[in-house]
Formats: sequence, structure tokens, C-alpha cells
Amino acid sequence: MALTSAVKGFVKLSLEEKIKILTEFSDLNEEDLNLLKKYRELPDFLELENNIGPFKIATNFLVNGKDYFVPMELEEPSVVAAASRIAKLVRVEGGFKGEYIDSKMIGQLQLLDVKNTKEAKENLLKEKEEILKIANESNKIIFELGGGARDLEVREVETERGKNLILHLIVDTLDAMGANVVNTMLEAITPIATEITGGRYCLRIISNFADKRIVSVTGKIKIENIAIGKYSGEEVVNGILDAYALAKTDIYRASTHNKGCMNGMDAVTLATGNDWRAIEAGVHSYAARNKYTSITELKVEGGYLEGKIEIPMAIASIGGATNSKKARLALKILRVKNAKELGIVVASVGLANNLGALSALGSEGIQKGHMRIHKEFVKLGK
Repeated sequence: MALTSAVKGFVKLSLEEKIKILTEFSDLNEEDLNLLKKYRELPDFLELENNIGPFKIATNFLVNGKDYFVPMELEEPSVVAAASRIAKLVRVEGGFKGEYIDSKMIGQLQLLDVKNTKEAKENLLKEKEEILKIANESNKIIFELGGGARDLEVREVETERGKNLILHLIVDTLDAMGANVVNTMLEAITPIATEITGGRYCLRIISNFADKRIVSVTGKIKIENIAIGKYSGEEVVNGILDAYALAKTDIYRASTHNKGCMNGMDAVTLATGNDWRAIEAGVHSYAARNKYTSITELKVEGGYLEGKIEIPMAIASIGGATNSKKARLALKILRVKNAKELGIVVASVGLANNLGALSALGSEGIQKGHMRIHKEFVKLGK
């Protein structure tokens, strides 16, 4: 069987046929199939929109030349349908293209009552190599694997309670999200930091504003191919661009615009056992770093609608809840090799859902397709 997620009429296939395709695609074993069966035996299981058990499956995703069936854990089947539809249109033009611009996490050590912050900052940076050494000794495994503490930054922050000296520990956490790694390192360097500065410590914790772990994904669709019903491709694209222009300018629209991206991204992070709340916090913080705005960029060029999403993506393929049976099954279905690959796929889903929502909003309206699937959901649930 060819390894493709572009299976014609996948949504209309029987549950057994869908699972057979996934079994061959992702080399599922008896234990995997038993887990799928276990979830199908739950009272609230409904075979709707590619629901195979613990998650629904989005199809058609081609990312950096590789095919993916994407597990999504959520209650709203229309999100899966929208992602699959846009992925189908994007794959015609070569699929999504993605990369990590950087892949490091930031840990914050808050220092208070520092008498001379300028001098303390200079002294901390003078001892940077020693501080990094102490941090890496607290987690030799990740250091030996090629990760670990990489750099040190020091900021002054004035609050209503006075001046703070904030030490930023920059850590490459490899395929882990990194909270435990970073927090342990921060606690390890606290004694030397307080000795150097003469201050007292307060917070020692990772920051979810992961602006040094950025993923960027692009995709394009031929304008004529995005037509919906009686609306031509050009009419749909004009609606998309008008809606996007508002999201760039108006926080009331931008919030919902970005939530549309998160619908898909949260569903994949939840399926894979990742901390979707941390990713949400990072994405919305990044959107608000200057003025809260759209996390996607859309434009028309050369007869194509081109989309781009650039966001923090603190995601993991090992550690924590990603080691649960359900999460390992989701990762197996995805066939991802590491956290970077997973993050690029997740961002691709976010861009797909954004384009899917806007194409409906800018033409026939969001309710027609949404309510059709919702009615099927209610009917099956009776």
C-alpha cells in the first residue's frame, strides 16, 4: 500500500475499513487495535467524522513531503472536516512547508532586593559559564544527548513592588517540553545567583512565552480551487482577505481568528498527551507581543492564496503524559520522529483550520457546514 493520507472518500468508509488503512499506514499492532476497540466500547462513542475511538482522524496532510493521518481529540467534528478539506487543497500545490526558527525554552529566576542591579547584572554575565555548568550538571542525561543550558540573559523589570532582576536561563530541551528540566536547573543555579547578586530569590519557573521555540509553516491554494457552493474561488478569497484584515486590526476579531487556529492545534496536542494550555498561553502571548493581532499571515500572489503561521510551539514527543498508552498510539499513527516534526505538523493543522474557517465565514457562513455535522452528531447520539 502506498503511504498516503489522501484516501478518496475516507470519511464515507466503514469503521473497519478506516482502521485497516491506519493499521497498514502506521504499522499498528494488536495492542494498538485493542486500545482503539476499548474506546469504541464506551457509551458516548459515535462513529462520526473519522472517529476511530480515542480520537478523530484528519486526512490529506502532506507536510515537508511526508504524509500524515492526524489524530485529533475534540468534541467538534466540523474542525476535523475543515482541516482535512484545506489539507487536500494545499497538498495539490506541494503541501505544507515548515521549519523551526529556534527551539529553546526560557526559565526565569526572579531576584529581589538587589542593591546595585547594574553591577549585579555584569557579575552574573561574568560568571555565565560557571552558571551554565551548574545548570547542566543538574541534568546530565539531557546534556549528554546534546541538549542543556545554552545561554544566560539578565533583565531589569520594575513592578509596583519595586525593582526585579530577572535571570533568563536558555535551555535546549530537545524532544521534551522541558518544564521539569528547566525548573530543576533554575533551582540548581539559585545559590550562585543569590551569592553573586546579594539578592533573595522568589520565582524559579519556566516561561510559557516560548519566543525562542518558534515554528513557521506556509501553504498555498490555487484561488479557483477554494470555491464553495455558488461562491467562486475569487469571491471566497476576497471574503478571506477582508476577514483577515479585520483580525490584524481588531482584538475582538483577532481573538476568535486565533481561536480558530487553536481548535485544531489543541486537538492534536491533547491527542498526543501534550500540555495544550501551555501552548495556548505561548501562542496568545506571542500574538500580543506588540499589539494583539492575527497569528497567521494571508496574501494573494500569482493566482494563489498563500498562508503562513508563525508561533511558539513548546511541544514534546517524550516525557510526561506523552508516555501514556493513548498518546503513544497517537504518535505512532502520526509516525513522527521527534518533537520538531510534531510541532510542524501541529502548526500545519492550525493554518489549515484557520483557512477552513475563513473560507466558510467569507462565503456561505460558518453555520451551514457546522450545523449539518452537528445535526448528524445529535442524531447518532439519540
